[in-house]
Amino acid sequence: MNVLIIEDDQAIQKLLKKTLEMLPQKFNIHHTDSAAKALNLAENSKIDFFIVDIQLVDYKGTDLVKQLRAMPIYMYTPIVFETAVLSEELYAYRELKCFYYLVKPYTQLECLKVIQDVLKYLSHIQIDEQKLRIEQKGFIFEYLLKELLYIESFGKKLCLHLKRDGNVRKEMISSFSLKGIMELLDERFIQVHKSFIVNKDMIEQIDKVDQTIRLRNGQPLIPIGLKFRHSILRIGENK
Repeated sequence: MNVLIIEDDQAIQKLLKKTLEMLPQKFNIHHTDSAAKALNLAENSKIDFFIVDIQLVDYKGTDLVKQLRAMPIYMYTPIVFETAVLSEELYAYRELKCFYYLVKPYTQLECLKVIQDVLKYLSHIQIDEQKLRIEQKGFIFEYLLKELLYIESFGKKLCLHLKRDGNVRKEMISSFSLKGIMELLDERFIQVHKSFIVNKDMIEQIDKVDQTIRLRNGQPLIPIGLKFRHSILRIGENK
């Protein structure tokens, strides 16, 4: 599990690291005092949860978290804020969906309890990870991954093709790219074309001649893009 601590006080950094080391779970602990460096770390490594000081050496922790929340992969990642100033507490909870707020000075016991709560939350999410969660205009929509046949791109909008209780339906979502939505899916999904992602469990036949994929349930044929041909044909060999 990857944890990123963004804190400029070395004594507090040590306290947080010691607290994490008290737990039975194994952590890869990353730490920095810079929001810019933290953003770079988050872009190059998948972080499972963040501990963020509000006042950093370059710019505010709340501004950093706003940038993180704009990335699909971190829309719902647990983020614990820590600060000695309570003026932004409501903003942190309401706008940035922070998991908890540690008020300095805090004890190791307080810190331990918060981290344990984060781990319980993450454990629950892992059990329930068969769902795709999408936020649209302040609302959160959930879709069972086993019901998701394929995703089709239309410019700045995506169409989710789902099957439930024998009925196929379409759901349109905006402000997501195929790359962004792919980060929220698990290993059963694969991009097969610049405009299509399919559920590998739903593939019935791969036509190497016509370069198309036939899905179960009588869905339209899905084209295979030249860029994705090699990885798709490997799936065909294993089916």
